[in-house]
Amino acid sequence: MRFVFAIIAFVVATALIGVGVAQRTFLLPPGSVSAETSRPTDEAYVLLDSDTLRANPGSQTVSLSGDSTVFVAYGRDADVKAWLNGSSYSQLAVDSESNKLTEAVVPADPAGAKNVASGSADPAGSDLWLEQYTGEKSLTRTINVPKGYSAIVASNGTDPAPADITVAWPIDNSTPWAVPLLLSGAFVLLIGLALLLWGLWHMRRQQGPRRKPPAGTPRRRFSPARTNAIESGMSKRRKAITRSMTAALPVVLVVALGAGAPMAATADTVTPTPRPTSTVGPDSDSTTKPSDMQTETPTPTPTSTAPASEAVVPAVTEKQVQAIIERVIAVEGAANASFDATGLDARFTGPALELRKASYAIHAALPEYVLPAAIPSGAASVVLPQATTVWPKTVFTIIENEDKTVAPLAVTLVQESARANYKVEYAISLEPDTTLPPVSAASVGASRLAPDSKLLSMTPDAVEAAYADILAQGSASPSFGLIDTDGDTLITSVGSDYKAAKKAKIEETGTATIEYSKVPAISDGIALATNDSGAILSFNLRESEVVKPTQTGATVTPEGAVKALSGLGPTGKGIESTYDYQLLFYIPSAGETGKPKLLGFTQGLVQSKELP
Repeated sequence: MRFVFAIIAFVVATALIGVGVAQRTFLLPPGSVSAETSRPTDEAYVLLDSDTLRANPGSQTVSLSGDSTVFVAYGRDADVKAWLNGSSYSQLAVDSESNKLTEAVVPADPAGAKNVASGSADPAGSDLWLEQYTGEKSLTRTINVPKGYSAIVASNGTDPAPADITVAWPIDNSTPWAVPLLLSGAFVLLIGLALLLWGLWHMRRQQGPRRKPPAGTPRRRFSPARTNAIESGMSKRRKAITRSMTAALPVVLVVALGAGAPMAATADTVTPTPRPTSTVGPDSDSTTKPSDMQTETPTPTPTSTAPASEAVVPAVTEKQVQAIIERVIAVEGAANASFDATGLDARFTGPALELRKASYAIHAALPEYVLPAAIPSGAASVVLPQATTVWPKTVFTIIENEDKTVAPLAVTLVQESARANYKVEYAISLEPDTTLPPVSAASVGASRLAPDSKLLSMTPDAVEAAYADILAQGSASPSFGLIDTDGDTLITSVGSDYKAAKKAKIEETGTATIEYSKVPAISDGIALATNDSGAILSFNLRESEVVKPTQTGATVTPEGAVKALSGLGPTGKGIESTYDYQLLFYIPSAGETGKPKLLGFTQGLVQSKELP
């Protein structure tokens, strides 16, 4: 009977292990559900909005296939649609019945023509994307896009978008009984082996040597009737044992299966959910093969309780700012290496651009001339994006220099439209021992204040006018007491005392005069609110310096940077030079006793020409 039990145990073990293996192989259900395009699109852009990407729970695997370059990027819904504004595009949605991506063509909005003209038709490299990926002919990328984020698919902005687009989502194909069945089968198999070994041991013991009966002892003869009775009794015992075995077998199975039950009871179905960086993750283009699978999770910014269409969010995330700064550094680095300002227009504008162009021109004739401080490659200690949903958008950041002996740089970037790049408008070196006011986190952002805002101790316009007058007249200015000038090194270097000394030196010759005056700035001031209800103000001032002869036949001879920029020799007409000042101020809130104070400045010669 031991062998019978062993055989039954082997059969049961084989069944349990077979079912367990089958659940993890040919009986395993699919691990994902997918939707794909039914036909190629003629449009250059394809929009996968948040509802489409989140049609099923879990991360999204986007697979693209086309005849040339394939591109996919994702960003906030509003940013993606703003970039597409003015262009026609195909919007895909999931048809639950056919399990296909259906296409609806959105026509171009004529009102967005200015947006289209403001930047490249190729979406690759836009500052709006949190992540972007590029491949040749095919691309597969797994992302995890939260609600409120969309994806844009394209080729190069001119050719039609990739012909084949598939979006797949993982589904729960776990088999919670597989492991318990395998363990139970293994357990029953061990029992069968134990029974087999026991049976072999018992058989070997019964086949050992036996003692012969004593000599002379008469052997008892069994009658046929007794033999039949014995065999009948043995038969009855066999049947009883068989019935006991049959009754015990379910108990063994229950015990064996029960050994794996706790594991099955604790097996939970896990549904991937998106995580709301930055990090962000830096944000750079990457060429990916179809086999390269990577999950990228954006870090969404908190929004207010208002509806999504009305929510005011920061212009960019910290991760986006870091990517933008890296692109700016690359452009400026190439320009500084060749002293060629041609490419600077891609990432610089306003006073920052004009100062660099003039500096390159001066450097060509005067190699020892010092160029403006380059954008540092260090970490951004402050990131303050404007909280807005409309363009233009502004970002203020302070970037530390790896060389701690060099002052950090306060950089103000402006994006004029959705397709335009962020450009540096102000790049201002901070004053020594500058203490910055508290500002909001990058995930919250700040409001941009109007030039005539009454929420501050002085309006931004009033600060600009007052400081310009102080630079010209010094303590004689009616505005002198309105600005905190303690430790102001700009006033010391180019203020009224400096101007008076230079004027006296030129006029003592009796052949020339010098006059200073304020000229219109080329950029508007940008004021962003701080946590203490004050403001950080970046603005631009310009002064002209006019030197002309006072006697007939007398000439004026330019020197240094003025000579290098103007290219003039002695002239009897005179020379007008324009100096530019990029200034960073802190303005306290209304009702505070403090005064506006200079936090940093960058200044230099930007124009020099002969008088008419």
